[in-house]
Amino acid sequence: NKHVITALLKEGLPAVSMSPCPFVGTEKKKLRGGRLGSATLEGTKGLLQRGFVPVVHGDAVLDDAQGVAILSGDVWMVELCRELGAKSAVFVTDVDGVFTKPPSEAGAELVPEILLDNKGELELRGVSMNTASHDVTGGLKAKLESAADVLRGAPSVEAVYIVRAGSSAAAEALRGTAPKQGTTLRRR
Repeated sequence: NKHVITALLKEGLPAVSMSPCPFVGTEKKKLRGGRLGSATLEGTKGLLQRGFVPVVHGDAVLDDAQGVAILSGDVWMVELCRELGAKSAVFVTDVDGVFTKPPSEAGAELVPEILLDNKGELELRGVSMNTASHDVTGGLKAKLESAADVLRGAPSVEAVYIVRAGSSAAAEALRGTAPKQGTTLRRR
C-alpha cells in the first residue's frame, strides 16, 4: 500500500490510505451485516469532499466469529462504490491490467476490455486465473469477481479499470478519465 500511495502522490494525486481496521469488521470473513458501517462511509465522504483520493487496501480486521480475518480491499471497495454512487472504480495492481496468462510468461497479452454479460457473468475467453501462492486475498480471480460485483451491485458505475500503480493509466483512471492502457470492465 505504501508503494501505491507513493506512486499516486508522485502523479500529483492527493491519495490517502484507508486502513479497514478498526473501522470495518467482519463476521465469518464477510462484511458485518453485509454492509460497511456508517463511520466508514462518512469518513470516506469527508475525504472525497475535501478533494482527497481514498485508497483502500486489504488488512487484518476484527472478526466476530474467529477473532481476526483478512479482508481484501477489493471487497470493501464494492460496497463503497454502491453506497457513494461512484461513476467508476479503479483497481491498482502491480501489472498493467488483466493478461491472457501471467505477464511474466512468454506470449502473455494484455486484455483491453472484459464485458459483464446480461446474466451478470464475466466474459473471460482466454484468461488464465493463476493465483500467486503468497496472495492470501485470492489473486486475479478474486479481483475480477470484485470488479464484476461493482458492476452488478453499483448501478451508477459505468466502468471498472484495472491499471498499474504509478502509471499514467492509473493517473488517468483516478482523475475520472478512461485510461489508454490497462483493462476496462463494463456491462454489455
